[in-house]
Amino acid sequence: MSSVGSRYAPEGAPDYSHRFHAGNVGDVWKHCALVEILRRAAAGRGAVRYVDTHAGEGRYALAPTGEWTEGIGRLWDARDLDDGAVARYVAVCRRFVPGGERPGSYPGSPLLARAVLGDGAALVLWERDAAACEQLHANVAAARITCGDGLAALTSLMDATVVLIDPPWTQKADWIAVPDAVIAAARALPGACLVLWYPVKSLTRPNAMLARFEAEGVPGTIAELVTTSLKHQRHRLNGSGVLLVRPPAGTLEALAASAPTIGRACATRQGAWSFRTHAW
Repeated sequence: MSSVGSRYAPEGAPDYSHRFHAGNVGDVWKHCALVEILRRAAAGRGAVRYVDTHAGEGRYALAPTGEWTEGIGRLWDARDLDDGAVARYVAVCRRFVPGGERPGSYPGSPLLARAVLGDGAALVLWERDAAACEQLHANVAAARITCGDGLAALTSLMDATVVLIDPPWTQKADWIAVPDAVIAAARALPGACLVLWYPVKSLTRPNAMLARFEAEGVPGTIAELVTTSLKHQRHRLNGSGVLLVRPPAGTLEALAASAPTIGRACATRQGAWSFRTHAW
């Protein structure tokens, strides 16, 4: 889902579609970060060319129950949101379901990008699943959409401003192939902000990925939010992180301020949430 975004499946499971996890807490964290990054990029640089390597369908219907109830559902009617990144993110989501008592649908990252950047912004969207790509064409207007492997195309997108890399993470090999692609893109696209979303079920693979970036000399920062303690194993993800390369000024501070709001609201056990940030 985006973003859907956020997608996490038991290892090896054939779960590529965003729709299964739309609006869950991984989407909330990823999309809160994305909205803030795009807002700041547009304010600082003017025209923004947004690239999404795993764009999904663009928009997802939400059943009365589902993972979204532990994500956007916890924030939908919150009245105590400060005027910060979380409030801005929720306000953008609500544009797509005006007046709804609950979100009947959830916007994926392409629609969020369109809402933040405006109708005239350049959106370059990749989606490798043919059925999802067909829906993407129907849901997102005036975008350049390619049904193919956005990860493989990363280094060729020389005019990108902000790039979201949001792969399915269903195979062990993803934890090597994806960092390698992002490292190559960081070198090939020196003017772009790169945003990599990843699931957290334990710290072993995320830590190995970060060590890979450090060893390759590619600077970045992670911001991880865990809303189910890593001591509790379950099928749904425990948390998620965003790895940021060259984020706009103020982004990291805004995310650090947002973590307690999302953590308290979305924790599966009251008060049991954690936030980690690390720069190298």
